[in-house]
Amino acid sequence: MALSVECARSAIRRAGASRPLWVAASVGPYGAMLADGSEYRGRYGLTVRELERFHRPRMEVLAAAAPDVLALETVPDTDEAEALLRAVRGLGVPAWLSYSASGDRTRAGQPLEEAFALAARADEVIAVGVNCCTPRTPTTPSPSPPASPASRSWSTPTAVRPGTRGRGRGRAGRRSVPGG
Repeated sequence: MALSVECARSAIRRAGASRPLWVAASVGPYGAMLADGSEYRGRYGLTVRELERFHRPRMEVLAAAAPDVLALETVPDTDEAEALLRAVRGLGVPAWLSYSASGDRTRAGQPLEEAFALAARADEVIAVGVNCCTPRTPTTPSPSPPASPASRSWSTPTAVRPGTRGRGRGRAGRRSVPGG
């Protein structure tokens, strides 16, 4: 994992970019390791603490490699987001948090407003958004910053990166997975 950060830094040097470029170390969902498509729906039957114990060692390795940002991405539910936000504390690397979403909800069905509120409470988060989602249509609301008075004033940048249908490997072999 650390080698991926080193390779990205090397590519930036070789490219001789005329503008600053960031290296983002990607931290994907727990379900991707299961290879059963559950990364698109979340709800793995694990506690937030168990998910944090899974993510923290990988995030420590990536943080030690000194990326510019940790990309906590394609997160399907708020339990996993909470675990990732706990795990990023104290690593000394900023992070962005990106949910996989369907309309105005996470893939697990939680309102994005509540999901975004988790990120608003984390000092390490420099941006929040959605990815691996269908492009916005007039009937699909875009995510918006939390309106809750309990959250800090919303000054965190937001981002939306629609994705096309991805391919996942389930037990039954190759199949289409919505939104990835």
